[in-house]
Amino acid sequence: MTEYKEFQVGLEKDHLAKISRATPVSALAELVWNALDADAFNIEIYLNSNDLGLYEIVIRDDGHGIPYPQSEKLFGYLGGSWKASNKQSPLGRYLHGQEGQGRFKSFSVGRVVEWITTYKDGDNYKSYTMLGTAENPKKVRCTNEVAAERKKTGTTVKITEPHKEFRLSNEKTLESLSSIFAIYLSKYPGIKISVDGQEVDPESQIEQRKEIDLDPVMFKENLYPYKLELIEWKSSDSNEFFLCNQNGFPLMPIDKRVRGANGINYSAYLKSEHLSQLNKSGLLGLGDLEESLRTAVDRAVVAIKDYFIKRKLEKSSDKIRKWKEEKVYPYSGDAFTPVDMAERQVFDILALNVSEQLSEFEKQDISSKKFQLRLLKQIVEQSPKELQKIMNEVLDLSTEKQRELAELLEETSISAIISASKLISDRLKFISGLEEIIFQTEMKQALKERSQLHKILAENTWIFGDEFSLSVSDKSLTEVLRKHLGASNSKLAIDEPVKRIDGTVGIIDLMLTKSIPCNHADEREHLVVELKAPKVPIGHEETTQIKSYAFAVHKDERFKHLKTRWHFWIISNDVTEHTAIELKADRTGKGILYQTDEITIWVKTWAQVIQECKHRLDFVRQQLNITLDSSSGLDYLREKYSEYTQGVIVEVEAETEAEAVE
Repeated sequence: MTEYKEFQVGLEKDHLAKISRATPVSALAELVWNALDADAFNIEIYLNSNDLGLYEIVIRDDGHGIPYPQSEKLFGYLGGSWKASNKQSPLGRYLHGQEGQGRFKSFSVGRVVEWITTYKDGDNYKSYTMLGTAENPKKVRCTNEVAAERKKTGTTVKITEPHKEFRLSNEKTLESLSSIFAIYLSKYPGIKISVDGQEVDPESQIEQRKEIDLDPVMFKENLYPYKLELIEWKSSDSNEFFLCNQNGFPLMPIDKRVRGANGINYSAYLKSEHLSQLNKSGLLGLGDLEESLRTAVDRAVVAIKDYFIKRKLEKSSDKIRKWKEEKVYPYSGDAFTPVDMAERQVFDILALNVSEQLSEFEKQDISSKKFQLRLLKQIVEQSPKELQKIMNEVLDLSTEKQRELAELLEETSISAIISASKLISDRLKFISGLEEIIFQTEMKQALKERSQLHKILAENTWIFGDEFSLSVSDKSLTEVLRKHLGASNSKLAIDEPVKRIDGTVGIIDLMLTKSIPCNHADEREHLVVELKAPKVPIGHEETTQIKSYAFAVHKDERFKHLKTRWHFWIISNDVTEHTAIELKADRTGKGILYQTDEITIWVKTWAQVIQECKHRLDFVRQQLNITLDSSSGLDYLREKYSEYTQGVIVEVEAETEAEAVE
C-alpha cells in the first residue's frame, strides 16, 4: 500500500475556488508555463478521447521536476512560488508565473488532478505523486518519494473526469497555444510544444509581426514604458488581446474587440512592467476601473486601428493603382507633408471600403466613379463629421459598415492628425493672407475697418490667443456690462447705459473672455480689442478713445460684481510720434500705455500681433513641414471670406494683371 502525506493550502476556500475558475485553454497554458519555467524543452499535450468523448488530458514535460522537500511549500501555500524571488530560471529563461496560482487552475478542466514528478537529487533520480480534487482543492495528497524507474527528470500532469461544460479540440487548442506562446517560442528556439503529436509552430502561421512604442504610463509616481507587439496570422480566425509582462509573456487576456480589422486575424500583446505591478497588486482584472490600465489599453487600441489602416492600404495598392491609371483618383502628384499624407491615407481607406461594399462600384463608367471618389475627397478635406450623412444618403452603405467607418475616422490617430493639421494649416494660410491685405500698399488702402477687417477677425479670435472666446462684437459698453454680469449670474438691473467720461456711448469692436485657470470660479479676464484700418496710425485721438473705454469700465461700479482683469488693445499698422513718446514711459517695452491692478491698456501693431501668433504656431508648422506663400494665403481669404474681401483682393489682383498686360 502506498504511503502518503496530506497538507492544506494556506488560503481561504472561496478565493482558491475563484482562482480555479479558468477557461480550459488558459488552464492548459498555465501548466505549459509551469513546464517552461522549469526549463522544459519538450512539452507534450494529449487530449485523450473515446466513444463517450474526452476523458483525460495529459501534459508531459522534461523539465527539472519538483524537489520533494519543496513539495509542501509549493503546493501548500498559494503565492509561495519559488519564482517570486527569481526573475530567471536556472537556464536563464525569463519566468512567467510568480504567484503559484497556475497549478490550481487545472481544477477548472477536470475533477481530479494528479502530478507525477521526477527530480534529480545528487546522482539519484527520485519520483513521487501529488493528487487533488476540484471539490476540495485546499487538500493535496502527496506520496512518499521512491527511486525513479527512468533516469530522466520531468513532470506529468493528468487531469481526469473532465467537466462536461468544457470542450477542447485539437485544432482550437493548437491555434490558442500558438498565439499565447508565439513570443516566448521566438525568444527561445529549440523548445517544442505539441498537441496530440502535432507541434505548435507559430512562426509558420505568422503573416507579419510589428512592435510599436507607446507613450509611457504614470502609476504610483513611477513612469512605465509600454510596447505593443502585433502578430498577424495567416489562417487563425480569432482576434486576441493579451496583457503581458515586459518580456511579452501573457498575464491575462482581455475582451477588447477592435473594429476595423477587415479580415486581418491578429494577436495583440501589450507589454510593460506596469502590468506586472498591477497583476501583483490584484488590479489587473479591474479593467477600465483602473485608470492607468484604461489609459494604456486605449492607446493600444488606437495603435491597432492605425495598423489596420496601413495594412488595408498595403493589401489594396493594386486597386488604387488602377484608379490612378483610369484617372479617377482625385489626387495628383506625390504627398510631401504629414498633413497631405494623413489626408490621403484616410481617403484611401474610405474609398477602398466603399468600393468593397458597393458591388456595382467597379462596374460603373469612369465619370460616375470619378464623381463618387471626388465626393469622398471633399468630405475628408472639408468636413469629416459629415461622413455618416454622406454614407447614408449618397453612398447607401449598410448601417454596420457606416458605423465601422465612422468609428475608424473618429478614433484613429491618423484622423486626429488630419484634424489638427488642417486647423494649423488653415491658421497659417489665414495669417499669410492677413499679412498681405494689411501690409500690401494697395490692399491696405482699400481695406475697410468695420465692414471687412472687423468681420474677418470676429471669426478668428484665436489670433489674439486661444484661451479667449468671443463675447461681444460691435456692441456698446452697456452690452459689455450685460455680458460681464451674466458671467457671474448677477441679477443686477441695468437701468442706465454705460457712458464714457465725456458722456457719449462708445461702441467697441471686439470683447473676448476667458476664465482664470485656478480654483476661483468667480474670476474672469476680459480682452477688449479696438481695431483701426491699417492705413490709420495710432495717434492721440485713437489712444484717447481706448482710454475712454477703459476709464468708463473703471468708474462704473456695476463692473465690480465679478473679480476681473481687463486688457484693452488698440491695433493698427503704425503709431504716430505723439503715441511713440507716450509709450516711452513703459519700462517693459511691450506697448503698455496705462496700467493698474485691474486694467491694462496696450498699443499693439499688426506686426507684433502677427509675429506673436506665428511664434505660437511655428513649432507645429515645423513638425508638419508646412510651407506657404502669399498667394496661398490670399486664395484662402478669397475663398473663405469672399463677402468681406470684395474690392480688396480681387480688384487689386485684377489691376496688377492689367498693369502686366500694358
